[in-house]
Amino acid sequence: MQKIITTIICLLCAWSLDAQNTWSPVADFAGGERERAVAFTIGGRAYVGTGVDSANVCKKDFWEYDPGSNSWTQKADLPGSQRRDAIAFTIGNRGYVGTGLNGLVAWSGTKKKDFFEYNPITNTWTAKDDFEGNSGQGIYYASAFATTTKGYVICGKFGPSWYSNELWQYDPATDDWVKKANFPAGSRYGVSAFAIGDKGYVGCGADENYFTNDFYEYNEATNTWSEKASFPGSPRFNASAFAIDTRGFIGMGTDGGYQKDLYEYNPATDSWMQKANFPASERRSCVAFTINGYGYLGTGKGPTGLKRGMYKYKPYFFLQNETDDYRLAAVVDITGNTPRIIVQQSDVNTSYTLHVFNINGQLVFQNHQSGNGEFAIGDLHANGLFVYEIAATDINGEIQYTSGKLFTR
Repeated sequence: MQKIITTIICLLCAWSLDAQNTWSPVADFAGGERERAVAFTIGGRAYVGTGVDSANVCKKDFWEYDPGSNSWTQKADLPGSQRRDAIAFTIGNRGYVGTGLNGLVAWSGTKKKDFFEYNPITNTWTAKDDFEGNSGQGIYYASAFATTTKGYVICGKFGPSWYSNELWQYDPATDDWVKKANFPAGSRYGVSAFAIGDKGYVGCGADENYFTNDFYEYNEATNTWSEKASFPGSPRFNASAFAIDTRGFIGMGTDGGYQKDLYEYNPATDSWMQKANFPASERRSCVAFTINGYGYLGTGKGPTGLKRGMYKYKPYFFLQNETDDYRLAAVVDITGNTPRIIVQQSDVNTSYTLHVFNINGQLVFQNHQSGNGEFAIGDLHANGLFVYEIAATDINGEIQYTSGKLFTR
């Protein structure tokens, strides 16, 4: 592999991307058909457990997914009782799981408040400070997100028709819970939540009367909420959510029926864009997680029952780091009437395919050439923000991708 440096004029920010917006199947969840389970990721592996199986039995087992071998390995069970509709998140190199309900029926089940930390190195669970929401009486159907150093539990059910609007912060450094600003849209359960940087994003869900699609941003630094652009799909609850670098994704769920759509949220523009539908059947109450720039989604319940299938999602903006071995050198020249992307690579045996996307991820230009040269991007008639990708095919037919760069027209 050659060591190549990528440069760009009018650089706004550095992105690496592999424009795909595609789904592909991965190994089925080894714990069998499952809904209302939880998932977290540590060190490039995912951990999935709890929930309800096809025999309507609540579970406490946990399984590790390794994307390198595309395989599942059973791990230590969650301590305490079996449960459904629990919460989970990751902080650093530890996973956290807690709350939930230990039975199928709300009237007879026991709300859980216990909370545990998982160490993947020792495959052990450690009891932590109980969740303090609902006056320490436990909760289920809550949702969770985590910033770099803190975890958050939001909304949920206290009972069959009792709902929460509370937000609680967990600090692993002190093993303590602190109540934060309530969710501004009121009490609900089955909301969708993800975090990007030090911001949390929460939306959808249901209250006693309605499915919802409003959407809010939580600022950890100021402990404040602000309303954002509503989720553009149908109002729903039990939808799945995950984040890939600077973008969030929400999809699936139920609005009275089952859904399989997916939408991407861009906080920089406060805008949504519909993405490729989930490739299998409609479903709700799935697990979702992110590993190495890919989203993963699976299990859940659909019109024909519980599911165990898992799928990997490759987004348009597939972000990588700046330490990749293979790089093309390219320059964007916008001094004339027509922008140009100039390829600066000494290997004349390499061929290139250029893709240019607008800020919404839509393909607006593509072309192909061999050897050094330049691409005149003649189709960019409008001004705005764009991002390019160059796919380089070497002499052996191996395709690599250069850094994608934002530029202005």
